[in-house]
Amino acid sequence: MTELEPQAVRKGLQKRLLSGFALALAIALSAFLLFSASRTGSIWFASLWFLALLPALLCALICYIGDPYRTRTAGFYWLTPCVLALIVCLGSAFFLHEGVICIVMLSPLWLLSGWAGAFVMRSQRHRRGRTLQSSFLIIPLAAAMVEAQLPMPHETVSLSRTALVRAAPEDIWPYAVSSRDIGDHEGRWTISHNIIGIPRPRESRVAGAGVGAVRTAYWGDHINFEERIVTWAPGRKLGWDFNFTNSSVQDYTDKHISPDGEFLKIDSGDYVLRPISPNLTEVTLTTRYIAKTHVNPYAKLWGELMMGDIQDNVLTIIKTRAERDAALSPT
Repeated sequence: MTELEPQAVRKGLQKRLLSGFALALAIALSAFLLFSASRTGSIWFASLWFLALLPALLCALICYIGDPYRTRTAGFYWLTPCVLALIVCLGSAFFLHEGVICIVMLSPLWLLSGWAGAFVMRSQRHRRGRTLQSSFLIIPLAAAMVEAQLPMPHETVSLSRTALVRAAPEDIWPYAVSSRDIGDHEGRWTISHNIIGIPRPRESRVAGAGVGAVRTAYWGDHINFEERIVTWAPGRKLGWDFNFTNSSVQDYTDKHISPDGEFLKIDSGDYVLRPISPNLTEVTLTTRYIAKTHVNPYAKLWGELMMGDIQDNVLTIIKTRAERDAALSPT
């Protein structure tokens, strides 16, 4: 009988661990369904509560149930958030059909906050009583109520990328205005396009000329949006305001991230062409957007990566085409 006791204990701990994961996943799914059904659901998906507090509480709960006597090693507490994040990401992709952008942005915060929750729980396991147990109910409710009352910050972000093009401004200007038939081989390798899967630009068409003209951009096979020209100085500057007339960006990138939504507004952009020498021009592409979340510093890091990659890719297309034309033109 004595030999069977360790095996029985192991089986009991395994059942508790599975129960902990099942309960945590049920809570996460309930939160997802509640946010999806809410009019303000998109804001909650970008909240401190969902991105930082919820994974910490879920991992603490799993560790609380799965290690009742604090007999497990530190490795258990390191591994639990990794397993939970993996299950959540796979489940979100295959069963909830979440976009890869949302999953990629979610993963680092869920891991970090999950580790924090797991090790805070480990450090508190020596305490007895109902305080620790009741905190699983009180903390999330209180935090959600507090965050709901906090004013939503509106931060305007300006993001720029620059390329040196071996061509005169007059050779560059036509491609700054519009580009047709962009091939799959054009542009450059980026994390956002090649790994995350953001569609690449296929072409841009402009109707009219000068201020008031409308340029339509086409990305991939399905995405299109308008840019209304507000600055037109041939060879020097082209500026526009974004106008998202349909939901194609959101439909074919990530349903929670609208370019003109509740926590993100992509506002305006411009090209500035600055001659350095007769055959060398500095081209700067700037995009301005408004971030409206309680996690703006974190969101701006992803904006720097993704929008920066998009800008670098577009500038590479313009640079390659303009330099090709300059090389072919008679001297």
